[in-house]
Amino acid sequence: MNFIDSEQYYHTKLFQKKDFIITKGKGACLYDDKGNEFIDCVAGHAVLNIGHSHPKYIKAVKEQLDKLVMIPPSFPIEVRYKLLKKLAEITPKPLNQSFLSNSGTESVEAAIKLALAANRDKKSPEIIAFKRAFHGRSLGSLSLTFNIHYRKPFLAWLSPNVKFASFGDINSVKELINKNTIAIIIELFQGESGVYPAPYEFIRELRELCDEHNIILIDDEVQTGFGRTGKMFAFEHYDIIPDIMCMAKAIAGGLPMGATISSEDLYDKMKIGEHFTTYGGNPLVCAAANITIEIIEKENLVENSAIQGKKIIDNLNKISEDQNKLIREVRGKGLMIGVDYRTKVDKLIKKAQERYILLLNSGLSTIRILPPLVINDVQIGKVLEVMNKLT
Repeated sequence: MNFIDSEQYYHTKLFQKKDFIITKGKGACLYDDKGNEFIDCVAGHAVLNIGHSHPKYIKAVKEQLDKLVMIPPSFPIEVRYKLLKKLAEITPKPLNQSFLSNSGTESVEAAIKLALAANRDKKSPEIIAFKRAFHGRSLGSLSLTFNIHYRKPFLAWLSPNVKFASFGDINSVKELINKNTIAIIIELFQGESGVYPAPYEFIRELRELCDEHNIILIDDEVQTGFGRTGKMFAFEHYDIIPDIMCMAKAIAGGLPMGATISSEDLYDKMKIGEHFTTYGGNPLVCAAANITIEIIEKENLVENSAIQGKKIIDNLNKISEDQNKLIREVRGKGLMIGVDYRTKVDKLIKKAQERYILLLNSGLSTIRILPPLVINDVQIGKVLEVMNKLT
């Protein structure tokens, strides 16, 4: 067996392997074992917002390795304090306390438990999620995920107390609200299903509806956070403040971390021992997260995301016109872009790979473009040149 087949053999067949071997990354590019350079528009599924191998990131992580790698969250450490304080500073009041975990699905699990703890009086508490939603694959977060492909093998273990409203339709939400509704969870930009931004007025009405019925609004920013949509967080596009925010992916620059941020009032509803983590908030990932946020802020990557994203979207719309509408629709903001084709995209993604552009599918007919926020004009020009030839 060759190396790729050997890895597949030992790694299980739950992952569809690429047919080339990556050896290193730099900025917005990846390099294979033959020395070929690829422009990376996958970015670890929107993880690598600061790009690959940023020198400041490498330096900070190496320095922390020399000091302390692991200690549980019950031991106070300065590097964790700095991160918790920073998260409180870059999110609006009253969001001032964070539970640090290891992934996006864990951040959603913590949000579920926090909402339940705040509603102990409800005998059959319900949560409203949305059609096309993706919130993770662990059993709690999978209960909130709509796609039957992910749900079907595990239906017997999923919560029956989750109801699905139509994304963008406030009346469908109103129809599901009852005395047992404790929370509504939403991705402001639905990523997994094809990059669908929520309508502005819908989110405004949703916030008002939650206030009216004393319902907790959970904002899943796992994919949208830390500049991906041209704002630090997607909720900033809508002029609202959620009650709970879930973060992960880009927060620690490639090392595994999740965060569930809420108010002190809500977190006071949970008792010591009702939720815990061993690795969450360990010194190494906290150091990585601190430097990641610093790089995003000091290098103006949020602004670059907005500028470069608009450039890509405008050019893709022009390509659509030139190609007699092979592209059905271009959706998104910043560098979270969905390109909906009138054909299956697997062969198109393969063609782009052969031209050294790495793209990600979202379902059968949508290509997601999620490059590092450090991507530059020259690299974007190459991406657009290749996409113009995907026919």
